[in-house]
Parts: sequence; C-alpha cells; structure tokens
Amino acid sequence: MARLLVGLPSLPGDLQKYKQRFDLVELRPVDASLPRATTLRKWRKAVPPGFVFSVVLPRVVGELAAGSELDEALSTSLEVAAVLEARCVVLQTPASLRPTATNRKKLAALFERLPAEGVVRCWEPAGIWERDDIVATARAAKVIPVLDVARDTPPPGPIVYSRLRALGKSSAMSAAALERVAERLRGRREVFLVVEGDRAAQIKASLTALLARKPDRSTASAVVRPTMPMPNTLVAEDEEQ
Repeated sequence: MARLLVGLPSLPGDLQKYKQRFDLVELRPVDASLPRATTLRKWRKAVPPGFVFSVVLPRVVGELAAGSELDEALSTSLEVAAVLEARCVVLQTPASLRPTATNRKKLAALFERLPAEGVVRCWEPAGIWERDDIVATARAAKVIPVLDVARDTPPPGPIVYSRLRALGKSSAMSAAALERVAERLRGRREVFLVVEGDRAAQIKASLTALLARKPDRSTASAVVRPTMPMPNTLVAEDEEQ
C-alpha cells in the first residue's frame, strides 16, 4: 500500500491541531509570513517524524528571472527548508513561462541549485503546458511533475506529488472519481497529496480506505499502465530521493 500523505496548501491556524488531521503542509517562504527559525525548529520537534513539510518556492523564483531578488528568495527558502527538514521543495512556474527550449534550460539550471539528496524536488507549471510535455520536461530536469491526479495520470515511478485543485464546499469528488484517483496512486511508494478546498479530511479518509483494498486486476492495469513507453531516468531519480 502506498504511503499516503495528505495536507493543505497552507497552515490554517494551530499546528498542534492540524497535525492530528493531516500528515503534510505546504509553506511559502517570502510570499507568506513565517515564524523565525527558532519557532520553525519547534514546529519540527512538535510533529511526528513522518510529518512532511513541503516548501513552495516564492513567485519570484518561479519567474526564473536571474538576479539578486531571485537569489535572495531562493536562499531564504532553502534555509527554511533546512530548518524544517522539509521532505519536498516545489517550484511553481506562472502561465507566462511558456514551453520553450530556453525556459526548459532555465528550469534545469534552477533545479541544479536545489539539493538533490534527501529532498523530493517538484515542478508545477501553469498555462499551456500539455501533460506529456510536462512529464518529459520534468524527466529531463530529474524532478517530479506536479499534476492533478484527478485529471491526469502521473508518470511511472515510486513517488507522486499531486494537487487536487479547487474542491470547495459545493464541489465534491464522486465515488467514481475517487476510485480513479486511487487506481492512479496504487502501487506507489509515497504519495504527497495537497487538497485545495474544504474536503481534504474526507478525501484522505476515502483514499486511505480505497488504497487498503485489494485492486481489481481486471481494471487496475488498464488505468495505471502508461500510454507510451517511459524511460527509466525519472524512476531512478525518485529512488535516490
């Protein structure tokens, strides 16, 4: 069974209460106010060893415009990640960053500045990037692509980082959608799942139950198997992380 870690894109209130419901939280240095390093160290000690802090890099870093502002924001973020012993670091790029050869080189160069050992490095693009192009670009940069697993099948590999987007009070996942998500996550070693909206706790409970069940062999292979051959480089990188 996959190790499923579910959380929110920000910390809503007290960490002590939050850790009782979730196993992961995204934090955003520079873009959002965070406590001093002494308090962050207390946060790390206050949660179980398996609780995951995921650091989302600041917007200025995602714009990939070289300069002192990017350098300072990246340095601050990596310091926060080190203090929290963050398991994941996520780079979000804006819709203005289009799928060009130049931008792919910038992405690869930025990820070379992030620690490669002990950290799951992730990339989440916005805009006109197609799923296969996202996967190929992430594979070339040796990072994990962040997809909405309710909409897209993640590439093969032991680690998945996904964001379920825009699930508000009036928007609930159907039983069929939850089954589809569970099949796409089945057999992975670790799944980091960030849920936007108000239904994260319910989704966590439902997916935990579904993943604990034995898969239906008649359908699981058809859902999980990729539609095109995938090189092994991403899988190898994941194992190192």
